[in-house]
Amino acid sequence: MRSIYGKVELVCKGKRLLDWINQAVQAQIQLENICWVDSETIRLSVTLPHFFRLYALGRQAGIRLRIIRKEGMPFLWKRAKRRKFFFIGIPVFFAMLLVLSSFVWNIQIEGTERISTQHVQALLKREGVYPGQWKGRLPDRERVQHQLLMQLPQASWVGMRVEGTRVVVTVVEKKAVGSEKEQAPEAGPVHLVSTKNALIYDLQVERGNPLVEVNDVVKKGQILVSGIYGNQHHSETGKIVGAKGKVWGEVWYESEVVIPLERKRKVYTGARVKQEHPYLFGLVLKNPWGKKVNFRKQEKMERVYSLYVGMWALPMGYMEEEFMEVEWVEEKLDQKQAIQLGRMRATDEMLQKLGREGRILGEKVLHTRVENGKVYLKVHFDVIEDIVKKQPILQGE
Repeated sequence: MRSIYGKVELVCKGKRLLDWINQAVQAQIQLENICWVDSETIRLSVTLPHFFRLYALGRQAGIRLRIIRKEGMPFLWKRAKRRKFFFIGIPVFFAMLLVLSSFVWNIQIEGTERISTQHVQALLKREGVYPGQWKGRLPDRERVQHQLLMQLPQASWVGMRVEGTRVVVTVVEKKAVGSEKEQAPEAGPVHLVSTKNALIYDLQVERGNPLVEVNDVVKKGQILVSGIYGNQHHSETGKIVGAKGKVWGEVWYESEVVIPLERKRKVYTGARVKQEHPYLFGLVLKNPWGKKVNFRKQEKMERVYSLYVGMWALPMGYMEEEFMEVEWVEEKLDQKQAIQLGRMRATDEMLQKLGREGRILGEKVLHTRVENGKVYLKVHFDVIEDIVKKQPILQGE
């Protein structure tokens, strides 16, 4: 309690010290730590509220008082007032630190090689993830990951995590068809062997001894281009050069697809409403008396435009909201339309499987059946694709 009121330590000098102390005790002034230095000098402590009464008695008795030490809240407060900007700055600093740490200041994109980083950032902005956004207003992580995955066909997985004031988005890209073949380092001389049963359609041999010709039927695992010149069964009598090239084969596939005869399709009516709202530190300031949107079903798109100072984006700007009216239309297909749609879907899947160098020679619907409101199709494809893989030439082969 004394530390709250304050306490002072005094050195008192005079000839009537004993009488003065007795007067102070009778006046109920609390004195502490009384220590005689000599017959005319004494040291003692007194609380700050009693100091002024003690001082008045000292003047009447001719006692000189000198303060040698001060302690307690009143003196701390006095010093604080002299350094008020420093003491005010401490809580302001921590308050600003707390406020600034509640916002996202950096978006980091990982794992993008073929996908544009700017494109991913634009999609994140549309979902409400951008520098200056308040972390409390960040959308659900699972929803953002799902939306990005739906809008990035080149990605096989998207993850998002928040690390302090930074949002890290990790994108795992799909492997490009044929990239493994193109980028795999050569581990030594190899044969080119067939990866599947096929009819040879064309050869492009840069190095090696071709063992098949166009229109030959080959089996999976059969050597197409040998890496040995001379006797193929005794490498010591032949010259090992290693095979290099491509062999295209005619291959046959069967694909099964299922098409429902009834489906719902989203249709935009063309009615739309745009609204613009300012935002500051991720907090959007909406006008409560603004125009109301009364669509029964709608989709909302958000575009955020930040203010810039040079190349630095400020945590302020405006957000544009666009509401578009949508309707879900039930669409019924007849069997012919369903078959046509199924063929198109099967063709798209096959082209994606073949990659850039493959192509479809022909297709034929082998079997169709209607069951439980769905059309089941089996489609036969005649395709051309690169059928080779590398097989190392073993010593003594």
